Amino acid sequence: MSHKRFAIQKVAVLGSGTMGSQIAAHCVNAGLEVLLLDLKSEDGDPDQIAKESIKKLGDMNPAPLALPEYAEHITPGNFEDDFDKLSKVDWICEAIVEKMEVKKDMMARLDQARSGNTIVSSNTSGLPIGEISKDCSEEFQKHFLGTHFFNPPRYMKLLEVIPTGNTSGEVVDFMSRFCEKTLGKGVVHCKDTPNFIANRIGIFSMASIMPWFFDGSFRAEEIDFLTGTLTGYSKAATFRTADMSGLDIIHHVANNLYPAIPDDERREVFQLPESFQKMVGEGKHGNKAGEGFYKKVQTESGKEYKVIDPDSHEYESQIDPEFESTTHAKKEFKTLGERLKFLVNQDDKVGQFLWEIHCDLLLYSANRIPEITDSLEAIDNAMKWGFNWELGPFERWDAIGVRESVERMQEEGLEVPESVLELLESGREQFYDNDAGTVYNLATGKVEPLNPPAEGALQVAHLKSENKEVFGNKSAGLYDMGDGIALFEFRTKQCTLGFELMETLAESCDKVKQDFEALVIGHDGDNFTYGANLLEAMQLWQQGDKEAVREGAKSFQETAVGLRYQPFPVVVAPFGRSLGGGMELVLHADSVVAHHELYGGLVEVGVGLIPAGGGTKEMLRRAMQRVTEEDRSDPIPYIKEVFKTMGMAKVSPSAAKAREYGYLKESNAVVMNRDLLLAAAKEEARTLADHGYRPPFRPKIKVMGREGLSALKLMLYIMHESGFITDYDKVVAEKLAWVMSGGDLSEPQEVQEEYILKLEREIFMELLEDERTHARIEHMLKKGKPLRN
Repeated sequence: MSHKRFAIQKVAVLGSGTMGSQIAAHCVNAGLEVLLLDLKSEDGDPDQIAKESIKKLGDMNPAPLALPEYAEHITPGNFEDDFDKLSKVDWICEAIVEKMEVKKDMMARLDQARSGNTIVSSNTSGLPIGEISKDCSEEFQKHFLGTHFFNPPRYMKLLEVIPTGNTSGEVVDFMSRFCEKTLGKGVVHCKDTPNFIANRIGIFSMASIMPWFFDGSFRAEEIDFLTGTLTGYSKAATFRTADMSGLDIIHHVANNLYPAIPDDERREVFQLPESFQKMVGEGKHGNKAGEGFYKKVQTESGKEYKVIDPDSHEYESQIDPEFESTTHAKKEFKTLGERLKFLVNQDDKVGQFLWEIHCDLLLYSANRIPEITDSLEAIDNAMKWGFNWELGPFERWDAIGVRESVERMQEEGLEVPESVLELLESGREQFYDNDAGTVYNLATGKVEPLNPPAEGALQVAHLKSENKEVFGNKSAGLYDMGDGIALFEFRTKQCTLGFELMETLAESCDKVKQDFEALVIGHDGDNFTYGANLLEAMQLWQQGDKEAVREGAKSFQETAVGLRYQPFPVVVAPFGRSLGGGMELVLHADSVVAHHELYGGLVEVGVGLIPAGGGTKEMLRRAMQRVTEEDRSDPIPYIKEVFKTMGMAKVSPSAAKAREYGYLKESNAVVMNRDLLLAAAKEEARTLADHGYRPPFRPKIKVMGREGLSALKLMLYIMHESGFITDYDKVVAEKLAWVMSGGDLSEPQEVQEEYILKLEREIFMELLEDERTHARIEHMLKKGKPLRN
């Protein structure tokens, strides 16, 4: 369908509260022009309210803006003086107070103010969308729908799109694609029912778990342990999620839901325990109040999170939750599905709890089809994208086993929905069949093809199910993406770059040379890579096999730097954490297609090493390139800048910042939707191949010798004196300075790339001889954070 009628470049957000201001911020991240309106301030500056909200964006954590200076691109205004500007915008997103009459008045004004093709949406989380617009003109209603963002909008993937009976199909399609592609959201279509999908199921799940805490069956931290990553919920589990959301908000949603769902078979669950209501009354509203189920307390040894007692409402120290069955499950079962299946079937307190809360969740979710949506994928995606669950309700049911769980439910006298019994009668054993790429439709009883997470998405899982693997091992794999493009995938734990993975990459390059025209490096995981596999290197070193480490470091460098000189284009598609050696792959790609949420950096100094996979050389080369491009005679300031970036192990908080740090080039594409990353990288690789790709010549790089070295050493001396860096930071950074200056050269000169690469390797091995580096590496492996020795 052509969406030519609609195009969105100018956006107005109405209401500059927590959600409004952050939606505005995310629209700016996506490159849109944004107007943010709020009430007119009575005294002084009429736009004061909107301006204050824009200012607050800079202090929010996590940061709503990709770069703090993006705040300048949000134009503040007020509902009185600037309302006529709304005739010039393409999309108006309403995020004012959650009161029906106030919203209706606003819609009546918008009906007059908007122009022909302007789309209007409401970010309400609980009011009926159809009711908000029902008094407006027919033309207005065609262009009106719900767009429910989740907090914080930049980071939460879910966007619920709620059409009314009168919204035009074209508007729904266009907005769904726009929110997916331009804003990078995971779009789920909802029917216009109370609290839509994610909050209806999410608050139900939370409410059904609460009595287990308030009746004393389990402590709060035990429930969070049992309903966290162990069983495929989110890291924040149940009560930490509640504290983050705000207990007052949960209370408010449940209170509003109860009267709105008279026909809901589990309506009474939304009458939350009295003791919970008491907590809300006492102002224990969660994180924003400093206390909820948990409370952060300063103790002599630092900060401690204490947990509430359900009866006294006093806070006490947490225990370390551990149960026999969970210890066994963690040890014996590698996959989440197997672990979950084992635990719900245990004949102990834990088994009973997990079985009962799953019966609640699974039956409730199945009964909501077709009431809230026709699609079980929509429910699963809403929970995964809106509550960060690892498995949605129907994926859980598949893991537990549909047939056997239904039999047990019926034995226990529970009523299983007809639609689920029909699934089993049809001879199908699960909701999803990933091998066949199908899903069962509970509303129609038909089997349908699975939907991609975004239109045009390309996933490794899909290539796998289509048998597109060319070759692979447990560290990595090579796939045929079609159209002459190959894909190299990391498979290691945390996607660390070990010896086997890098060898496989080298082999893959040989294979691509013969059978393909271009290579993409990327995968489906949560983070691109945490960098080189330090554990593997340390074990070899401690066994006395230093030669293997030397060889490994050399071949890592050759493979990474070699990407640039392959006879075919290499496109790297980084996302999430892209650290150390991973960033060196990015730096040597012919082109990069990055996700907006790129947390990348050369962080080797933090573990007492320097970037030695070509990273130091490449950052220096880029600095010197800028000197010529910007026609400056003095390269020292440029060298200092990249020296500081590496020396302080800076990690970008966004792709935009990665550009500033020099990790990405201005020309590198940034994709908003993580699910569209591989498709975009494939397209880029195809384009490069079509344009008759030839690798570049190996460059000469100008180094500054002693002059550069003394400038960098002076900078370090000042930083060390002022307590900005530690003793060992200074030692490591001086070695980095040595490499960046080209060693002990009496004057500035041009050297071959290989000259600096050799210095990188020498210094890397030298630092490995130092006990302080070992202390840093061990600390990082154990604690996950750098040691400042």
